[in-house]
Amino acid sequence: MSTPIVDWEKVGDRFYRKTKLYDAVFEQDIELENYVIAGAPYGGAVGGSWRIYFARPKLLASPPAGTVHSWTVIPPANTLSRNVEILLALEQTIYVVDVSEAEDRVLPNGPFLHISVSPNGRYASLYTEDGMLWVITSDFQNKVGEYESKAKTPPKDVQWCGNDAVVLAWEDEVLLIGPNGAILRYYFDGYVTLLPEVDGIRILTNDVCEFLQKVPDECEDIFKPGSKSPAAVLLDAVTQLEKSSPKADDNIRLIHSSLPNAVAACIKAAGQEFSLHWQKQLLSAASFGKSILDLYSSDDFVDMCETIRILNAARDYRVGLPLSFDQYRRLTSGKLIQRLLNRHEYLLAIRISDFLRLPKHKVYVHWAAQKVRNSSDNEDTICQMIVAKLSNQPGISFEAIARAAYDEGRSSLATQLLDRESRAGKQVPLLLLMEEDGMALNKALESGDTDLIFFVLLHLKRKLPLASFFRLLADRPVATALVESSARNQDTELLKDLYYQDDRRLDGANILFSESLNQTTPQTKVDKLKLAVNCVSDGKDSGSTLYLKSCAEAQALIRVQSSIDQDLEVDYTGLSLNETLLRLIQAGHTKRAFKIQSDFKVPEKTWWWLRLRGLVTKRDWGELEEVGKQKKSPIGWEPFFNDILGAGNPKLASTFVAKCTGLTARERSEMWVKCGMVGRAGEELSKAKDSSGLEELKSKVSREQGVEIERMIANLKLRR
Repeated sequence: MSTPIVDWEKVGDRFYRKTKLYDAVFEQDIELENYVIAGAPYGGAVGGSWRIYFARPKLLASPPAGTVHSWTVIPPANTLSRNVEILLALEQTIYVVDVSEAEDRVLPNGPFLHISVSPNGRYASLYTEDGMLWVITSDFQNKVGEYESKAKTPPKDVQWCGNDAVVLAWEDEVLLIGPNGAILRYYFDGYVTLLPEVDGIRILTNDVCEFLQKVPDECEDIFKPGSKSPAAVLLDAVTQLEKSSPKADDNIRLIHSSLPNAVAACIKAAGQEFSLHWQKQLLSAASFGKSILDLYSSDDFVDMCETIRILNAARDYRVGLPLSFDQYRRLTSGKLIQRLLNRHEYLLAIRISDFLRLPKHKVYVHWAAQKVRNSSDNEDTICQMIVAKLSNQPGISFEAIARAAYDEGRSSLATQLLDRESRAGKQVPLLLLMEEDGMALNKALESGDTDLIFFVLLHLKRKLPLASFFRLLADRPVATALVESSARNQDTELLKDLYYQDDRRLDGANILFSESLNQTTPQTKVDKLKLAVNCVSDGKDSGSTLYLKSCAEAQALIRVQSSIDQDLEVDYTGLSLNETLLRLIQAGHTKRAFKIQSDFKVPEKTWWWLRLRGLVTKRDWGELEEVGKQKKSPIGWEPFFNDILGAGNPKLASTFVAKCTGLTARERSEMWVKCGMVGRAGEELSKAKDSSGLEELKSKVSREQGVEIERMIANLKLRR
């Protein structure tokens, strides 16, 4: 087979090659000159249309009015601002337009009929009206080179070929201009379209699609005429080995010290070649070289073999993705698989995924979604086919397939597929979109995810009439409980409606009762209580009866408090019954308090406690002394002793010691001691003939007091 250099052409001190990718690209009756041809980067699809202009999706700054001769887009990755920018040839100069401003770069020698930016964004080419090609830095600070085309007609297109050369295209002619003005011409049989790539340019006609690029350094180093590089010698050694020539050994000995570098260069060059023959030859050379080395990692060799197999499969005319090695490295395997999916090349996508040990679930999901869109079978058959194919595949998102079915108007199929989705978080949003409200709520409840349940409930509350919303909750106690707990703190009106819908009258009345406590005026309090009464007025059970009684008492209390407010000009409204009584006693309105106690049938014990606390707080010792003259106390007399003593009146407190008949002599003795009456404490113990108590008391008191206690002890001994 002929060497690769037959397709090479020298441009200055470098070589360029034009590789035929495909032939018979378009039908002969298609006139490409009548179309605007665009090609996706990285060997992507080619599309053509009539000249239809769409509004820009993002509004940029407005340039001055004038004739626009040409323009091009600089992608965000190649701008300092990391925002999209436009180079606009306006009148005699160039404007740089972004979202904030349109800046005039004040270039002479316009107008510029063509503008193009290099793939790396560092340079821009400008073609002037008088046939001059300028190459400048993209910041417009330096002119790198210029070329005078001397063409009578301007080119149809000007594009970059990699980052080192510019291509001018007329209808059937292509002119490549390299560094220092070196040129290369090609002629074609039909109208030419240029499709730039990061490492070259695709040239498209009706008959052929070719790839023009600078020869990669690895390939040039091996194949250029007269090359003596180690990699070239290694490749020749393999050729001699196939001929069983002893020259193979001579070549290996010649490059033995550089053999690792030669192997690496052959591996890299194999990836850069489009020819299957030379791929194999270069890989054979690398394999032969590494077999001679004692220590050599085969990782790079294995990786390149995998990459070449993938590239050759993608380049096949039935697939039509003519990726170069550099393009594939930038595109990545994941995006290549996505492009194959877009072309419905599912088998190849699965094989590449298996080959690279990548997950395949996206491939299967895309296939299933496409099956849903295009199949004419009935929905049950489609569902069974998809489930049978995907049920054992890990990571399958049935939600994505169901969404495709729903978008196609196949709601029943979408529901069946969605039922196969194991993640409730994926199921629920689509079910809500499909208006399968009950099913969405059920799936959320089954998941046990409180956040997801609240999400569904909030969505349904906003969407549905209140009655419909409550009907959904009717047989779902967990959902009802969550709505109830949330509404209790955030939406009491919703809570009242919920209780009314569920006929939970007592719960609804409790809300109104609580609201009445928070009202600031007596009338609004009474109004709320009346509403609470209305909620349970028809109830015949004991709970309703008790509730009605409580509400009636609450209303009565509010009326009493209102009357007190008016009479005493003090705010009693809002206090509880006990607080009302306590404040009246403290204010000296004992008779009024006694009447309220009687009207509201406050228990005696409660009344006596309130009366004690109120009088002690008021320090009404006289009234307390009068109370102490009574024979009995419902709460006992000890509380009187403790509270009065605590209030700082031991003398009055001591009058209650003798009344504490339920206590032991020692306990009463301690009460006397607390009042500072040691003698009375001793007498209490003497009456009880408690000599050990007297001895203990003696040890706690002063010497003078101890003399009297000692006398009591002696008398007690004589009595014995």
